[in-house]
Amino acid sequence: MAFAESRGALRRDDWALLDEDTADSGGDAAIAAAILGASPELVVFTLFSHNIERSLWIAKRLRALMPATHFVAGGPEVVQGMPVFKAHAFDALIEGEWEEPFIGLLADLSARSLKPRYTAGAPLDLETVPDPYLSGTLAVSPDKPVFIESSRGSLVNPVFLGRRPAGLRYFPRDFAPRVLRLASEGGVDEARFVDPQLDAKPDFKSFVKALAAANESGVGLSGHIDPAAVDDELVGLLADAAFMAVSADLGSVNPKALEAVGLRLDREGLERGARLLWAQGIIVQPDVYLGLPHDSYETTIETFDFLGMAGMGQDTELQPMPVAPGSMLREDSASYGVKEFLERPPYWVVETEWMDEDDLLDAMADFEESFDVAWGTPVTPCFSAERGGFVAFADLRSAAGLDALLVSPERLASSVTLFLDADDTERAARVVRAARDLRKENPYTLWQIVLHSNAGIPGTGLVDKLSDAFSMPEHYFELSRIFSLDMQPDFQVRTFFATSSEALALAAMRDRKDLETVFAIGDAMPGARLVEALPFMAFDRETAPFELLYDLMSAYRVYPELLLEAPRSLFSMKS
Repeated sequence: MAFAESRGALRRDDWALLDEDTADSGGDAAIAAAILGASPELVVFTLFSHNIERSLWIAKRLRALMPATHFVAGGPEVVQGMPVFKAHAFDALIEGEWEEPFIGLLADLSARSLKPRYTAGAPLDLETVPDPYLSGTLAVSPDKPVFIESSRGSLVNPVFLGRRPAGLRYFPRDFAPRVLRLASEGGVDEARFVDPQLDAKPDFKSFVKALAAANESGVGLSGHIDPAAVDDELVGLLADAAFMAVSADLGSVNPKALEAVGLRLDREGLERGARLLWAQGIIVQPDVYLGLPHDSYETTIETFDFLGMAGMGQDTELQPMPVAPGSMLREDSASYGVKEFLERPPYWVVETEWMDEDDLLDAMADFEESFDVAWGTPVTPCFSAERGGFVAFADLRSAAGLDALLVSPERLASSVTLFLDADDTERAARVVRAARDLRKENPYTLWQIVLHSNAGIPGTGLVDKLSDAFSMPEHYFELSRIFSLDMQPDFQVRTFFATSSEALALAAMRDRKDLETVFAIGDAMPGARLVEALPFMAFDRETAPFELLYDLMSAYRVYPELLLEAPRSLFSMKS
């Protein structure tokens, strides 16, 4: 939008972004209602792997309701041969860089001659592209990270990623420091560089000096930097600029696998650079991919061994190799030894000539066990009534709670916790019957179902019925966790057993791995056996004694994500 404004194709009052609360927290119906209420002439979507399915649903729903409105989309998912071209959800699609084609699209829109496809021509001169923060298109917010783009393109283009223009192009050199100063003055805590190779910038040390001078409040920075290329001076400058983490392509330690996908690894340089960065308190996060061509289970374990010996295991970003839209790998996957991959996002490899699905699962198990990390962390319950102004929690122990959800689907958040009495099977059955109507208007919502009882653990039949009623197996949240070893099979729908009984909590932790256990804490800490089992702990910050809060925080110091704030009355009330 900033580029269109700079070319005179738009004025500031001609357009608006979806408001932050709706974009961040609103459910599918909430987003659709906000767009419908604005009555725009044009609606623009940016399609990524994590949002394309949801965006297609919203666009199709709105096109039926808004025949006079035009719907267009661009982004990494708009690649020839992908299903978006046959989805009949958009009037026009933009391939490649947005800026110039969008100007043409706006001109055609004014002339009422919109074309179905717009394609970027020669790579754009980034010196002519305004920054969205500096132009006022985007505002900095203290509770959100700032994303800084200082270059485009890459010198390295792995075959499993979508093609990027060869070489590097740079935005005006002062843009990044000016954006960082804006973030610093705005009370922002974190800024992330999205450049594929931040340190490939000419005279990178001078660039980092400028960042350090601009970052007066110490906004935490992160970016993609090759540790093998750093020296003492650069690491000192990175620390002065408040870099807190750097990510780096590792891929695998198998040279044959790296060569096949177009990556390289300087093992000694990586270890040396990591030590320098650690000495300044900067975290090193290697990117490792499972299922690369020529990587077997054994060579994958060699990669994990290297990470362990180098001290990087817990900070490693591990994921299966994607077969991304527009990538060389996707065009001829068989020649790279890929036998099966997910056709839907996130497009991960499932089987190769060297690893089958069981090998990938075993490798994931070894990674989790070796480094004491959980891959694919699930969503936890939320006991706050609202998030961003939308309903995030519903007490369904009374009929009114369920009726309110059914009557106003546009009020639902994108993630909703449902609280039920596990002993009231009749009301639970009504929720099962109502699930279809709830999902009809909010199909991509994440659901957390909390079954409360102090009398007994809910039966597997009830749990399965509730989970099946709300589940969408093709949901991105499900597919992106297919290699998780979590005992509960669903991620888009999570079921929890909440109780104030220590005996029941211990029994559930021991016998019911298909349920997450939530212990509702009272006036004192539970026994050591339960604390050591690490259930979720629900506590009321307002009523709990300070000594209890201290003991609880101390016991869960390493696992703060297992602490849930909830009103104490919730676990004592009956419907």
